[in-house]
Amino acid sequence: MKVRFVTLGCKVNAEETQQLREGLLRAGFVPAKEDEKADLTVVNTCSVTHLSDAKSRRSIEAAKREGGYVVVLGCYVTLHKDKMEGVDLYLDSENKEKALEIILETFSLKRPLKLPEAEYHPRTRTYLKVQDGCDSFCSYCIIPFARGRARSVAEEEILGLASRRIEEGFQELVLTGINLSRYGEDTGSSLLELIEKLAALSPSRIRLGSIEQGIITDEFLKRMSGIRGFCDHFHLSLQSGSAKILRDMNRKYTPDEYEEKVHLIRGYFPKAAITTDIIVGFPTESEIEFMESMEFVRRIGFACVHVFAYSRREGTQAAKLPDLDPQIKKRRSARLRACARQEQEKYLDSFVGEEVDVLFEDRGGLTPQYARVEVDFPPPAGMIERRKIIRREGLILRG
Repeated sequence: MKVRFVTLGCKVNAEETQQLREGLLRAGFVPAKEDEKADLTVVNTCSVTHLSDAKSRRSIEAAKREGGYVVVLGCYVTLHKDKMEGVDLYLDSENKEKALEIILETFSLKRPLKLPEAEYHPRTRTYLKVQDGCDSFCSYCIIPFARGRARSVAEEEILGLASRRIEEGFQELVLTGINLSRYGEDTGSSLLELIEKLAALSPSRIRLGSIEQGIITDEFLKRMSGIRGFCDHFHLSLQSGSAKILRDMNRKYTPDEYEEKVHLIRGYFPKAAITTDIIVGFPTESEIEFMESMEFVRRIGFACVHVFAYSRREGTQAAKLPDLDPQIKKRRSARLRACARQEQEKYLDSFVGEEVDVLFEDRGGLTPQYARVEVDFPPPAGMIERRKIIRREGLILRG
């Protein structure tokens, strides 16, 4: 039996799909090729913006047209259960963990203990979902309604999965969560303790997904700096460089506090990549507040900025406010992306002439700072080698 997976949205979704994929392959499914009809199609949806909704709808309709058994999971299901007509099985974010057992029962299959031999091959990076849900209720965000309250994955479950992934040959563990910084608050643990326990398993690398600036302290950074293989890549959620807009968004920090945390990081990790997300065109954002974000990006010197135009989501507090002209949001997005690109190029230029460790995936790979490096004669995928950077080509470093 052939299975096809369609995954939209965040890295948490990617990890959830990966775990379901492994379970189905153990049970005897094989991945459907692009030109093959699938007996089962799994669509893991996203609903963070109107564009995400549209992509989810299109993916569901394409799966239904194929004619096989269709399973739809995730945030789009949670918010749009009334639009699941013609879907064989749909599970919201609170219940998607049941998908494997229901599918196995539907197809009269059992879960074997081992992966088929064909699944063992050189690996590079793997996501580990350690946390789900969010209690922040930022005024623009639908995720707390789609994902539910903040909750941590059991530590023994994470460590067991990490051990299996390391045995399978994965070199880098990437910790993900909807609000990763909150890990352990409901179990009496902490993200810091979890990282140290994962480090004891001796992976080649440990990388963090998106975190909140509040978790950054001297103690956190001091202990992280002592972990072999900890990647100095900090994706610190920002959303705006304006104090007023951050208040309107119900974010719990100021630009000055965020900047202090960046300086703290660079004290322990001088070459650290600081990356972030910024929302452009929030309903109360004037040209003045937008320029504050532009100036903040220049001042911080981000290694990468993901720019998003504000997307109105019914059910959030910000949805009650009049939206800005779409053309204003489009122009501001383009200006901020151009500014962010300049800062990214400056950051990459700082590596020219230096030697860096590269985890190779194909003709190139990634440094601990998540910079892409390409070389003429790469080693096999999964190898980590030290290479000298000779120049920058666009947003790629040549080694």
